[in-house]
Amino acid sequence: MKKSFTYILAFLTGLLPGFFLVFNFMFSDVISLYERGFSFLVVVVAYLILGVAFGLIGHDNGWKPGIWLSLPAIIFALAYSVNEAGTIATNLLYAAAAIGAAVTGAGLGAKFSRKRKQ
Repeated sequence: MKKSFTYILAFLTGLLPGFFLVFNFMFSDVISLYERGFSFLVVVVAYLILGVAFGLIGHDNGWKPGIWLSLPAIIFALAYSVNEAGTIATNLLYAAAAIGAAVTGAGLGAKFSRKRKQ
């Protein structure tokens, strides 16, 4: 698959978890530390699974689709931080969780795909 198409598809796919998970969790009032921890876990698992999928699709690209996949989450986190300055640290943690899980998943998926083709 062409690299540019994989990146565009990853970015467009990343809009869904970026908005419905990351932005929703940042915007929602979380009462307990347990709920906040669970929301981070959901973000990590979702981006890890999507990263593996894009790593399998674009195995020649390695971990790079993970960046494009998490880019909407980073944009949402930065945009929300402008309006809610008191939540910058939490928003940056969500962005870091998204990019870390997506890049890790894409790298693992690409590695698995290359091994399977040999």
